Amino acid sequence: MQFSKLKKTLEGFLCDSLKGRIEVHAAVYRHSHDDKSRVWLTLDKDQLFSAADLSFHMAHHYLYENIKEELKLKPIPYSKSWEEMFNSPERAVIVEVSDHVEQQLIEQGIMESWHLYKAFMEYPNLSINEALSSKDSFTRAFALFDRRVGKRRLLKMETLQHPLEQKFYAIRCKAEGF
Repeated sequence: MQFSKLKKTLEGFLCDSLKGRIEVHAAVYRHSHDDKSRVWLTLDKDQLFSAADLSFHMAHHYLYENIKEELKLKPIPYSKSWEEMFNSPERAVIVEVSDHVEQQLIEQGIMESWHLYKAFMEYPNLSINEALSSKDSFTRAFALFDRRVGKRRLLKMETLQHPLEQKFYAIRCKAEGF
């Protein structure tokens, strides 16, 4: 799906009080290595949230290196057999730590652009109940801007797990005049 069509679809889900105020943007930096990209939301032309590949990779690298140093992880031993290196216990530990670092960053609200693209592509096919109970923190947060979440339901919400959800909830409540 073209981004312009996806943008129009997503912005069509916005509640009346935020329609025209929240915008979805994307940029691909084609002259950088591997075409790094950035996806962001704005509220009244001010950046609300951003997911950028370069920022994510830098944060991942620094956090991973700190944990690697702390745990004194061993490098993958060299072998002429690629399979032996790939299946080594050292590599398994390195991959596990890297996955843990990625999850930590996501919990902090630092995401790669594909995290948002994936959420955006799935969102139009979700019911509001599925969106609000999604495993993806961004999907749950974006659902708080959805017109299918009424004022009564919004006021009944008590537990918001992720800081991004809390931020989006506060914006929606302010926009609704609560």
